[in-house]
Amino acid sequence: MQRSELDRHLLEFIGLLREGGISVNLTEFQDALQGLTLIGMEDKSRVEGILQSTLVKSVNQLPWFQEVFRVFFAPPEAKSAWQRKAQEKAESWKKGVAQSREELRFQGEELKFSDEQLATYMNLPEAEKERLKQFLERSEEGTRNGMQLDHSFQPMVEKMLHGSLEYWKRKLGEDFPITPPGQEGLLNEAQRAMRQKEMHYLTKDLKDIPPEEWPEVSKLIRRLSRRLASQVSRRLGQGKRGSLDMRRTVRENLRYGGVLLKQTYRKRRKGKPKFVLVCDMSGSMLKYTEFILQFIYGLTSLVSGIETYVFASHLVNITSKLRGAQTFQGMLNTSMTDLVGEFGGGTNLAVSLEELHEHYGSSLSRRTVLFILSDAQTLEGEKAAVYLKKTRGKVREIIWLNTLPEKRWKDVRAIELFQPYCQMFECNTLGHLQDILKKSTGFV
Repeated sequence: MQRSELDRHLLEFIGLLREGGISVNLTEFQDALQGLTLIGMEDKSRVEGILQSTLVKSVNQLPWFQEVFRVFFAPPEAKSAWQRKAQEKAESWKKGVAQSREELRFQGEELKFSDEQLATYMNLPEAEKERLKQFLERSEEGTRNGMQLDHSFQPMVEKMLHGSLEYWKRKLGEDFPITPPGQEGLLNEAQRAMRQKEMHYLTKDLKDIPPEEWPEVSKLIRRLSRRLASQVSRRLGQGKRGSLDMRRTVRENLRYGGVLLKQTYRKRRKGKPKFVLVCDMSGSMLKYTEFILQFIYGLTSLVSGIETYVFASHLVNITSKLRGAQTFQGMLNTSMTDLVGEFGGGTNLAVSLEELHEHYGSSLSRRTVLFILSDAQTLEGEKAAVYLKKTRGKVREIIWLNTLPEKRWKDVRAIELFQPYCQMFECNTLGHLQDILKKSTGFV
């Protein structure tokens, strides 16, 4: 391969890396170019080694690099197929946007919508589309002070529809495409593969994730926790207290054709909750604890503080050991693994809750959300239930993250004793945890 052609291909490869957040400076480009010039392009594994050693700066960047390398050096027929698919998606998206623009007219005139707003409309349930179209029809036929509405009311109609589409954009979340798909087949294929990996990790039992994949899971956890923190922050600003929030009420009820069926009220925000985490360290629970702590520590912007305790035969406060250890590697560098040897005997939640009240009782208040991470297989279940009831009377909520599959709960008698005093959820995947934190009333 001639030098100028090699330059061009390397720049294209680096362009794909940058799409995934891997920055490459001039020195790194020159190092990679020099390495490829020396070894040639015949040996694919050596080419990958040179590019990885010169362009990848952290283990978190490795998954994206690997996907980009896979698609960039794929056979020509595969590249052509990806390119055709990308172009077909782009054309379909454009047609959908154009059709949406035609459907949303006021008195025959186009309304002002961005492509993103029209894409949101494209992805609405059919019933919601019909409601919006009926709203436009009624608006066209409406009168004010006995006179037919004219085009001067178009900005008001647009504003109402913009509010409704913004609501649905938030509601649909990231499950539907609201931005135009790229026509670059290689980039689309790499992104598709990364999304597929994310779905795999969301549904995989945390204890079964092999060590070589931990950095990739850690990166996903940070992304999920940031996304959740943003969603919950918006939700905390709404509620049924204080005066009527007319603007939000109008927006909420556009779904119902403008009929005010649901009122939204302003409210004074509650003080930020405090998280207290009590995590089981027995048996195979260690890996669950490490991953779930990462996720919850990523929500620090939502809380006034986080205290963390681990237990087996007794309770140990590890809060100070986790301060600043919010990256995956930092978590592993703590002494959590060493703590396993400190515990003797079986798992005893009763003793641990007793010690929590005796030594750390000031941490339990009406602002406290207590998370218990355990499979509920404990000694002295009846005594533990008594302390759990006592704890419930002191805190805002108890959320029990049970790593045992729900179908097996009936085999653990203690679970029946604990359930009246907490919200108990099956939680052995990242998908479980994400859904729990979104839906739990105790969390917010």
